[in-house]
Order: sequence, then C-alpha cells, then structure tokens
Amino acid sequence: MGSRLSGLGSALYDSKRREFLGRDGARWGKLGVFYFFFYIGLAGFFCAMLAVFMAFTPRDHPYYTNHDSRMETRSNPLSPGLGFRPQPEVDRNIIEADKGRITNTTKRYTTSLDQYLRVYYWTPQVKQGSSRNVNNEDKIRNFRINNPGECTISRNFGYTTGQPCVLIKMNKIVSFIPEPLDAKADKSELPERCQQRDDAIAVACQGEYPADIDNIGQIRYYSEDNILDTCGSLKKSWFPYTGKQNRTDVYQAPYVWAQFLNPKPNVLINVICRAYAENIDFDKKTGRGLTRFQIYVNDERRRSSQNAGEI
Repeated sequence: MGSRLSGLGSALYDSKRREFLGRDGARWGKLGVFYFFFYIGLAGFFCAMLAVFMAFTPRDHPYYTNHDSRMETRSNPLSPGLGFRPQPEVDRNIIEADKGRITNTTKRYTTSLDQYLRVYYWTPQVKQGSSRNVNNEDKIRNFRINNPGECTISRNFGYTTGQPCVLIKMNKIVSFIPEPLDAKADKSELPERCQQRDDAIAVACQGEYPADIDNIGQIRYYSEDNILDTCGSLKKSWFPYTGKQNRTDVYQAPYVWAQFLNPKPNVLINVICRAYAENIDFDKKTGRGLTRFQIYVNDERRRSSQNAGEI
C-alpha cells in the first residue's frame, strides 16, 4: 500500500525534476498563456458573430414574417387563431357565472377581466386617438368600444345576472392583415342576418354541438361602433401588428364583447367562436381561425325548485 501511494505521489509531483503532472513551471506558464489567448480569441469571435447577427436582425419583429415565416407550410396555411378572456387559469377554458349572487367564483372571473383591461389600457405617454390608417405610423391607436352595455366592471360584466360577457380577440401575427369577405365569396357559413362589412371582418359564436346550439340562447355582440345580435366586427384598420421593441411600444388589439343573454342554467355549454375572412382558414382540428371555451351558469334557485318538484 505504501509503495502505491509513493508511486501516486511521484506521478503528481516529481521532486527531482520539479515537475507537476509532467510539466515544470515554465511549461505550465506557456500552456496557461496559450489557453488564455485562445479563449480570449474564441470569446471575441463569438461576440463578433453575435454583433453581425444582431445587426441584420430587426429588434421589433422576426426577420421572416407573414408568408415567409415557418408559420406557413403546404398543409397549414398562415392563419391566426382567436383568444378569449376571462381566463384566470391558462389551462382551463371553462367560464362560470352565478345568477343572482356574488360568489368567490364570480369574483375570480370579473377580477380577471378587470385586470386584463387595466393592463390593456395602461398606456404611459400615449396620445389619445381613434382608428388610424395602416400607412400612418405617427399616431398611436387607442382602441375603445363606445357602448359596452353591461360588459363593464360596474355591472360585474353580467356574471351576477347569468348573462356573462366574454372578450373575443384575434391572436397577433406580425404583418398579417385580415381581408374581409368580398362580394363573390361564399357567405353560406356566415350567421343568419350577419352583414359582412367592407372595412371589417365578422366574428360570431355558436354552440359547438347540436345540444349546445339548443342551450346557448341569444348572443349580443358589442363592437367598436355598433351593437348587434347577429355578429361582431373587427375593423381592418387596426391591422397589421408590426411588433414592439419594449413595453413603451403600444399596440391594442381590437376585440369584441360577446354577451350570452339567456344560456340554459345548470348546463355545461360548449362554445366555439370564429372569424370570417378571406385569408383566415377555419379548421376545428388545428384551431385555426377560432377559439373554444365552455360556459356554465349556476342558478341555485332554479335547481332548488326543480329538486322540490321532483320530491
């Protein structure tokens, strides 16, 4: 055992030649200088390549956008989906309302909507303005719905009356401009009595399955400048989204309020909302051009009366 330890010690340090791991001080010094300049050069090369990359890469949007990006393939055309609020939990798409009372569940959804709108309209050093032309980059747009009806925090967004409001918006895609349906387009899929505008795209919701269609009831849409019971609208002038460099760059995506006036209580209703445009592909499997959520209106009085009738 002693000879082995002695051999190991000699391999680490040779006292006769004054070498550590086979090299003396001068050789270790030369090796250290070599690797010092080697890694300095390697770091400099990396920084130079990074500088070249940053010089050719836009800071406010991807280098390849719209149809040039990888978002479009032969089998998957470029098409934005829709989003909805409130969504307190990102992994759940159910929206609950309690008719005739304020509960913790109701507060979760109304607070979620209120917080979303507060952040949405938090615009420091922003000039007030209305919809602008796409080519006018000097003004910052401030989206507002002139008459949101009951879709306000003062009225709890309709969640205490069993008439919940849901905010429907289009997901942002850099440089994408939705094109309204033209006169020759097939409008058979449009909701009945929904008038397609030349300057806006239509947005409408319906029950996803036959039972949901029967239970969903009437829907009222609050758009930027109108209130309709057939469909909502998103003006084309709010597009495209051109990206942002920092949080002071403001882009307020347009949205539509969809208020469900008389959904059947105590029944889970599957809802699908979609956008109607020439260049927005609709596909239930991939979720292009649509959003899904579920609505459940809790009516304790009606449930109690039904239970009493059964007894």
